Amino acid sequence: MKKLMLNNQLQKWLQQRTSSPRHRQLVTIEGGQNWACEQALECLLANSSVLWCGDMTISSPSNIAIKPIQSSQYHQCLGGEYDAVVYNCYSGIRANALAALSGTVKRAGIMILVCPPFHSWPRFPDPQKQLRISYGFTEQNDESLFIHWFMHAIEQHAQRVHISQQNTYVGQLSEPEVTHKIQNDLCKTIQQQQALDAIVELFHQPTAPLVITADRGRGKSSVMGLAAAQIIQKANRPLTILVTAPVFSNVSQLFYHAQQQLNAELNRHKLTVGEHKIHFMPVDRILIEKPAADLLLVDEAAAIPAPILDVLSQQYRSIVFASTIHGYEGSGRGFDIRFKPRLKQRFANYQSIELSQPIRWFNHDPLEQFWFDCLLLKSAECADLQSNVIAHKQITFRLISADKLCHSPDLLNQIFSLLVNAHYQTTPDDLVRLLDAPDQLVFVASDQQQLIAAALVSIEGGEKLQTLAQDISAGKRRVKGHLLAQNLGLNCQDENLVTLNYWRIIRIAVQPSVQRQGLGLALLNYLADAAALAKQDFIGSAFAASDDLLKFWPQAGFKQVRQGSKKDASSGLCSAIVLKALSGDAQARLEQMSHDFQQSQIQAASN
Repeated sequence: MKKLMLNNQLQKWLQQRTSSPRHRQLVTIEGGQNWACEQALECLLANSSVLWCGDMTISSPSNIAIKPIQSSQYHQCLGGEYDAVVYNCYSGIRANALAALSGTVKRAGIMILVCPPFHSWPRFPDPQKQLRISYGFTEQNDESLFIHWFMHAIEQHAQRVHISQQNTYVGQLSEPEVTHKIQNDLCKTIQQQQALDAIVELFHQPTAPLVITADRGRGKSSVMGLAAAQIIQKANRPLTILVTAPVFSNVSQLFYHAQQQLNAELNRHKLTVGEHKIHFMPVDRILIEKPAADLLLVDEAAAIPAPILDVLSQQYRSIVFASTIHGYEGSGRGFDIRFKPRLKQRFANYQSIELSQPIRWFNHDPLEQFWFDCLLLKSAECADLQSNVIAHKQITFRLISADKLCHSPDLLNQIFSLLVNAHYQTTPDDLVRLLDAPDQLVFVASDQQQLIAAALVSIEGGEKLQTLAQDISAGKRRVKGHLLAQNLGLNCQDENLVTLNYWRIIRIAVQPSVQRQGLGLALLNYLADAAALAKQDFIGSAFAASDDLLKFWPQAGFKQVRQGSKKDASSGLCSAIVLKALSGDAQARLEQMSHDFQQSQIQAASN
């Protein structure tokens, strides 16, 4: 590769980054793909470790260790650390990957975005687009509204470095606040040490559960692994420490640090040291098998339904609930809203620790703040509405266009925050779909200018599946999206169900302070009326079948027609489908499906 010369401004910037402690920094490069990739390589220091996500259209130098991945492989890199991460936006935008990989950039490192020219980027044919859109749909706009949102966030980020063929901009960084490390080989911060001590104390004196919350990069999972190892090292009897989380990858750092301290082999999600063991088990198995344990560590607890956490807190005397507050795969805000009050009712003296001091980067890190702002990761607190001033006659319901959302940042933030707080699995990818997906609708309920409730709806079935209906109902074909149409057509073995028109409610959320006043039901009734006007046959939903939800949906006139036979490993719950008929033909079909479901439940109970 020919050697390119950076301009004096960029050379000075690179020299400054090596001369003193620096914050992590965002670098955006816009231009033709080859030219932008060459510029990205010029910004990399010799002997640095680099993660390159997306296509690499030029040869790489031998003095830089570059690990190439595609955005679909980002999970493989979590827990790793790199001097630089390069994300080639020409290979497609995946918001979850961008958020996740930003957390792998080391202190003083850089994250480089290789971008198409900004003036044409919203019209660039993103290779990831069709992965975000249901079968049969095409983008409703010639331009990506998310890319408009993304570019605006970049342009507002004053601390970035921006390189184009026309000019260069180098944002000024404040000096990082350098904190002194504690004199401890294990913990990196005082907060981590306090959390470790609290876990050890809980093990010896289990009076009430311990709750640990943190943003990414604060060492939450690591400290649980360190504490587990320390407890075993000082034990005078055989111990079993049980670990659970939605998936094993959530606790990979926990097991890594325990393994390092104990010098033990990890075999089938179990560390064994003599007669001691640290064992991962999915939450559904714990509920069924009820294994004995001296300590239960629950990571990413916000992803587990609150009733399941209740059961675990009753089943185990020594238990730690840990959760990420703002993450790339979901938020823990709902954990604060729904579970902590329940925990306080049973354990008034439970201890809660928040790890706020980052380990991998400095406090007030501008790169972290950029992604929080751009992807709305740091969800706003829900408005504390005065319930006595909310009257149904004052509430207006409306459909909000994606264009309106893109140009109304406060409204978009309110809606996304409400959805994040209500549903753990609302992720950055959902923000992209919110702005760009043609098969998705956004409805809100508001009192004057105050957001009260919101719902996301997916358009499914219909003539788009006409040519595939027979294969789908026979189990020979499965396409992207269309969950209700495909599930019902397959399980009823009825191709006509595949081509009926459905609105599926993906998410529905009401502000916490005005819940249980019928506002969710009022929004559901409005959605049903809107769906009928849009000539839909059914409106329905699919969800994890908790007792609360199974009571909620019938109140709005929905009937259950399906329940999965297998419990989800992360939630411990079966899935359920509910429907409401909007046409005469649909009503007859619904009565038959509801009858068949009830008969199957009676038969299952008798067996």
